[in-house]
Amino acid sequence: MDGKQRRLQRILNRKTGRSLVLAVDHGMALGAMTGIVDIAKTIRDLDATGKVDCWLMTKGIYTYAFDPAGDPGVILRASGGATIAGPDLTREGQTADAEEALTLGVDAMATTAFIGSEYEHETLIGMAEMATECRQWDLPLLGVIGLGKINEDKKKDPQFIALGARVGAEHGADIIKTYYTESDFDKVVAGCPVPVMIAGGPKCETDLDTLDMIYGALQGGARGIVMGRNVWQSPHPTALLSAVFGLIHENMNVKEAAELLEQKIDAS
Repeated sequence: MDGKQRRLQRILNRKTGRSLVLAVDHGMALGAMTGIVDIAKTIRDLDATGKVDCWLMTKGIYTYAFDPAGDPGVILRASGGATIAGPDLTREGQTADAEEALTLGVDAMATTAFIGSEYEHETLIGMAEMATECRQWDLPLLGVIGLGKINEDKKKDPQFIALGARVGAEHGADIIKTYYTESDFDKVVAGCPVPVMIAGGPKCETDLDTLDMIYGALQGGARGIVMGRNVWQSPHPTALLSAVFGLIHENMNVKEAAELLEQKIDAS
Protein backbone atom coordinates (compact mmCIF):
# COMPACT_ATOMS: atom_id res chain seq x y z
CA MET A 1 0.00 0.00 0.00
CA ASP A 2 1.26 3.47 -0.85
CA GLY A 3 0.23 6.85 0.52
CA LYS A 4 -2.39 7.49 -2.13
CA GLN A 5 -4.10 4.15 -1.51
CA ARG A 6 -4.12 4.81 2.21
CA ARG A 7 -5.68 8.22 1.73
CA LEU A 8 -8.26 6.90 -0.73
CA GLN A 9 -9.38 4.45 1.94
CA ARG A 10 -10.24 7.41 4.14
CA ILE A 11 -12.61 8.56 1.42
CA LEU A 12 -13.99 5.35 -0.08
CA ASN A 13 -15.28 2.84 2.48
CA ARG A 14 -13.13 -0.29 2.41
CA LYS A 15 -16.11 -2.64 2.76
CA THR A 16 -18.50 -1.09 0.25
CA GLY A 17 -16.12 0.78 -2.04
CA ARG A 18 -18.53 3.72 -1.81
CA SER A 19 -18.53 7.05 -0.04
CA LEU A 20 -20.86 9.64 1.45
CA VAL A 21 -19.05 12.94 1.06
CA LEU A 22 -20.70 16.12 2.30
CA ALA A 23 -19.69 19.30 0.52
CA VAL A 24 -19.63 22.55 2.47
CA ASP A 25 -17.46 24.56 0.07
CA HIS A 26 -20.31 26.62 -1.40
CA GLY A 27 -19.58 29.73 0.65
CA MET A 28 -16.37 30.42 -1.27
CA ALA A 29 -18.48 31.66 -4.18
CA LEU A 30 -22.01 32.06 -2.82
CA GLY A 31 -21.43 33.34 0.70
CA ALA A 32 -23.46 32.39 3.78
CA MET A 33 -26.25 30.26 2.31
CA THR A 34 -29.24 28.82 4.14
CA GLY A 35 -28.03 25.69 5.89
CA ILE A 36 -24.43 26.82 6.28
CA VAL A 37 -24.80 30.28 7.80
CA ASP A 38 -23.50 28.84 11.07
CA ILE A 39 -21.31 26.36 9.28
CA ALA A 40 -19.55 25.12 12.41
CA LYS A 41 -22.92 24.04 13.85
CA THR A 42 -23.94 22.40 10.57
CA ILE A 43 -20.73 20.38 10.56
CA ARG A 44 -21.08 19.43 14.24
CA ASP A 45 -24.70 18.33 13.89
CA LEU A 46 -24.18 16.24 10.76
CA ASP A 47 -20.86 14.78 11.83
CA ALA A 48 -22.40 13.68 15.14
CA THR A 49 -24.58 11.20 13.24
CA GLY A 50 -21.49 9.15 12.39
CA LYS A 51 -22.77 8.81 8.81
CA VAL A 52 -20.33 11.12 7.01
CA ASP A 53 -17.35 9.38 5.42
CA CYS A 54 -15.65 12.54 4.25
CA TRP A 55 -16.07 16.31 3.93
CA LEU A 56 -15.25 18.65 1.06
CA MET A 57 -14.35 22.13 2.29
CA THR A 58 -12.12 25.14 1.83
CA LYS A 59 -9.03 25.81 3.92
CA GLY A 60 -10.76 28.69 5.73
CA ILE A 61 -13.61 26.51 6.96
CA TYR A 62 -11.22 23.66 7.79
CA THR A 63 -9.12 26.04 9.89
CA TYR A 64 -11.85 27.98 11.66
CA ALA A 65 -15.05 25.91 11.71
CA PHE A 66 -14.16 22.22 11.46
CA ASP A 67 -14.28 20.37 14.77
CA PRO A 68 -15.68 16.89 14.10
CA ALA A 69 -16.62 14.44 16.81
CA GLY A 70 -14.90 11.60 14.98
CA ASP A 71 -12.13 11.40 12.40
CA PRO A 72 -13.75 11.65 8.97
CA GLY A 73 -11.78 12.16 5.79
CA VAL A 74 -11.32 15.65 4.39
CA ILE A 75 -10.95 16.80 0.78
CA LEU A 76 -9.49 20.29 0.49
CA ARG A 77 -11.08 22.54 -2.13
CA ALA A 78 -8.06 23.93 -3.95
CA SER A 79 -9.63 25.97 -6.74
CA GLY A 80 -11.70 29.13 -6.55
CA GLY A 81 -11.22 32.85 -6.87
CA ALA A 82 -14.60 33.71 -8.40
CA THR A 83 -17.89 34.69 -6.78
CA ILE A 84 -21.50 35.12 -7.77
CA ALA A 85 -20.95 38.89 -7.68
CA GLY A 86 -18.20 38.71 -10.30
CA PRO A 87 -18.41 38.46 -14.09
CA ASP A 88 -17.95 34.69 -14.42
CA LEU A 89 -18.04 31.89 -11.83
CA THR A 90 -16.07 29.63 -14.18
CA ARG A 91 -12.92 31.76 -13.98
CA GLU A 92 -11.27 29.73 -11.22
CA GLY A 93 -7.63 29.47 -10.29
CA GLN A 94 -5.58 27.50 -7.78
CA THR A 95 -6.19 28.50 -4.16
CA ALA A 96 -4.12 25.89 -2.29
CA ASP A 97 -1.20 23.60 -3.04
CA ALA A 98 -0.17 20.10 -2.04
CA GLU A 99 2.30 21.26 0.59
CA GLU A 100 -0.43 23.25 2.32
CA ALA A 101 -2.78 20.26 2.10
CA LEU A 102 -0.19 18.05 3.79
CA THR A 103 0.44 20.69 6.45
CA LEU A 104 -3.28 20.80 7.20
CA GLY A 105 -3.43 17.01 7.33
CA VAL A 106 -6.19 16.53 4.78
CA ASP A 107 -6.62 13.40 2.67
CA ALA A 108 -7.13 14.74 -0.84
CA MET A 109 -7.47 17.88 -2.94
CA ALA A 110 -10.22 19.00 -5.31
CA THR A 111 -10.27 21.27 -8.32
CA THR A 112 -12.93 22.16 -10.89
CA ALA A 113 -12.78 22.04 -14.67
CA PHE A 114 -15.61 23.83 -16.48
CA ILE A 115 -16.23 21.80 -19.61
CA GLY A 116 -17.56 23.75 -22.58
CA SER A 117 -17.14 27.13 -20.86
CA GLU A 118 -15.03 30.11 -21.84
CA TYR A 119 -12.46 29.00 -19.28
CA GLU A 120 -12.41 25.31 -20.22
CA HIS A 121 -8.74 25.44 -21.29
CA GLU A 122 -7.49 27.25 -18.20
CA THR A 123 -9.39 25.07 -15.74
CA LEU A 124 -8.41 21.82 -17.45
CA ILE A 125 -4.75 22.84 -17.47
CA GLY A 126 -5.17 23.73 -13.80
CA MET A 127 -6.57 20.25 -13.13
CA ALA A 128 -3.69 18.59 -14.96
CA GLU A 129 -1.10 20.66 -13.11
CA MET A 130 -2.72 19.92 -9.76
CA ALA A 131 -2.78 16.21 -10.62
CA THR A 132 0.97 16.36 -11.23
CA GLU A 133 1.50 18.17 -7.94
CA CYS A 134 -0.69 15.69 -6.05
CA ARG A 135 1.10 12.72 -7.59
CA GLN A 136 4.41 13.93 -6.20
CA TRP A 137 2.97 13.71 -2.68
CA ASP A 138 0.67 10.67 -3.07
CA LEU A 139 -2.42 12.86 -2.62
CA PRO A 140 -5.62 11.82 -4.41
CA LEU A 141 -7.31 14.44 -6.59
CA LEU A 142 -11.07 14.89 -6.88
CA GLY A 143 -11.92 16.29 -10.29
CA VAL A 144 -15.07 18.39 -10.04
CA ILE A 145 -16.75 18.71 -13.43
CA GLY A 146 -18.57 22.02 -13.75
CA LEU A 147 -20.56 23.33 -16.69
CA GLY A 148 -21.11 27.04 -16.19
CA LYS A 149 -24.35 28.85 -17.00
CA ILE A 150 -23.79 28.63 -20.75
CA ASN A 151 -24.05 24.81 -20.63
CA GLU A 152 -26.72 24.50 -17.93
CA ASP A 153 -29.06 22.79 -20.39
CA LYS A 154 -26.52 20.01 -20.94
CA LYS A 155 -26.59 18.88 -17.31
CA LYS A 156 -29.00 16.08 -18.24
CA ASP A 157 -27.23 15.12 -21.48
CA PRO A 158 -25.45 11.80 -20.83
CA GLN A 159 -23.08 12.24 -23.78
CA PHE A 160 -21.93 15.63 -22.55
CA ILE A 161 -21.63 14.46 -18.94
CA ALA A 162 -19.72 11.36 -20.10
CA LEU A 163 -17.34 13.63 -22.01
CA GLY A 164 -16.64 15.69 -18.89
CA ALA A 165 -16.08 12.64 -16.69
CA ARG A 166 -13.67 11.05 -19.14
CA VAL A 167 -11.80 14.31 -19.74
CA GLY A 168 -11.35 14.83 -16.00
CA ALA A 169 -9.83 11.36 -15.63
CA GLU A 170 -7.63 11.92 -18.69
CA HIS A 171 -6.25 15.07 -17.05
CA GLY A 172 -5.27 13.14 -13.93
CA ALA A 173 -8.19 13.13 -11.49
CA ASP A 174 -8.43 10.04 -9.26
CA ILE A 175 -12.15 10.48 -8.54
CA ILE A 176 -14.73 12.37 -10.60
CA LYS A 177 -17.61 14.44 -9.23
CA THR A 178 -20.24 15.10 -11.88
CA TYR A 179 -23.97 15.32 -12.48
CA TYR A 180 -26.42 12.45 -12.54
CA THR A 181 -28.34 11.86 -15.75
CA GLU A 182 -31.60 9.94 -15.55
CA SER A 183 -30.85 8.16 -18.82
CA ASP A 184 -27.66 6.28 -19.71
CA PHE A 185 -25.79 7.16 -16.52
CA ASP A 186 -24.25 3.69 -16.67
CA LYS A 187 -22.56 4.79 -19.90
CA VAL A 188 -21.10 7.83 -18.12
CA VAL A 189 -19.57 5.48 -15.53
CA ALA A 190 -18.46 2.89 -18.09
CA GLY A 191 -16.46 5.47 -20.03
CA CYS A 192 -14.61 6.79 -16.98
CA PRO A 193 -11.66 4.72 -15.64
CA VAL A 194 -11.83 6.21 -12.12
CA PRO A 195 -14.67 6.20 -9.56
CA VAL A 196 -17.58 8.51 -10.38
CA MET A 197 -19.57 10.25 -7.65
CA ILE A 198 -22.54 12.53 -8.15
CA ALA A 199 -23.08 16.16 -7.25
CA GLY A 200 -26.41 17.31 -5.92
CA GLY A 201 -26.74 20.29 -8.20
CA PRO A 202 -29.66 22.65 -7.45
CA LYS A 203 -31.78 21.80 -4.42
CA CYS A 204 -34.27 19.02 -5.12
CA GLU A 205 -37.93 19.80 -4.40
CA THR A 206 -38.30 17.02 -1.83
CA ASP A 207 -36.14 14.65 0.18
CA LEU A 208 -37.70 11.77 -1.74
CA ASP A 209 -36.42 13.33 -4.97
CA THR A 210 -32.94 13.37 -3.43
CA LEU A 211 -33.21 9.70 -2.50
CA ASP A 212 -34.47 8.81 -5.97
CA MET A 213 -31.53 10.60 -7.59
CA ILE A 214 -28.93 8.94 -5.37
CA TYR A 215 -30.46 5.48 -5.82
CA GLY A 216 -30.54 5.89 -9.61
CA ALA A 217 -26.91 6.94 -9.63
CA LEU A 218 -25.85 4.00 -7.49
CA GLN A 219 -27.75 1.61 -9.77
CA GLY A 220 -25.85 3.14 -12.69
CA GLY A 221 -22.50 2.46 -11.06
CA ALA A 222 -21.79 5.64 -9.08
CA ARG A 223 -19.59 5.13 -6.05
CA GLY A 224 -21.49 7.59 -3.89
CA ILE A 225 -22.13 11.30 -3.54
CA VAL A 226 -20.27 14.57 -3.10
CA MET A 227 -23.33 16.58 -2.16
CA GLY A 228 -24.18 19.63 -0.11
CA ARG A 229 -27.40 21.65 -0.24
CA ASN A 230 -29.64 18.64 -0.91
CA VAL A 231 -28.64 17.42 2.54
CA TRP A 232 -28.03 20.49 4.70
CA GLN A 233 -30.91 22.49 3.20
CA SER A 234 -33.34 19.65 3.87
CA PRO A 235 -36.01 20.35 6.52
CA HIS A 236 -34.65 17.25 8.28
CA PRO A 237 -30.93 17.04 7.44
CA THR A 238 -29.83 14.50 10.05
CA ALA A 239 -32.75 12.18 9.28
CA LEU A 240 -32.07 12.46 5.55
CA LEU A 241 -28.40 11.73 6.13
CA SER A 242 -29.28 8.40 7.75
CA ALA A 243 -31.48 7.49 4.79
CA VAL A 244 -28.76 8.43 2.32
CA PHE A 245 -26.27 6.34 4.28
CA GLY A 246 -28.68 3.43 4.00
CA LEU A 247 -28.76 3.75 0.22
CA ILE A 248 -24.99 4.05 -0.14
CA HIS A 249 -23.63 1.61 2.41
CA GLU A 250 -26.51 -0.71 3.30
CA ASN A 251 -27.94 -1.35 -0.18
CA MET A 252 -31.38 -0.07 0.74
CA ASN A 253 -33.87 0.65 -1.99
CA VAL A 254 -35.75 3.95 -2.13
CA LYS A 255 -38.78 2.58 -0.28
CA GLU A 256 -36.64 1.32 2.59
CA ALA A 257 -34.67 4.55 2.75
CA ALA A 258 -37.86 6.64 2.72
CA GLU A 259 -39.29 4.55 5.57
CA LEU A 260 -36.09 5.08 7.56
CA LEU A 261 -36.32 8.82 6.88
CA GLU A 262 -39.86 8.93 8.25
CA GLN A 263 -38.84 6.91 11.32
CA LYS A 264 -36.00 9.31 12.05
CA ILE A 265 -38.25 12.34 11.59
CA ASP A 266 -40.91 10.88 13.90
CA ALA A 267 -38.28 10.10 16.54
CA SER A 268 -36.78 13.58 16.48
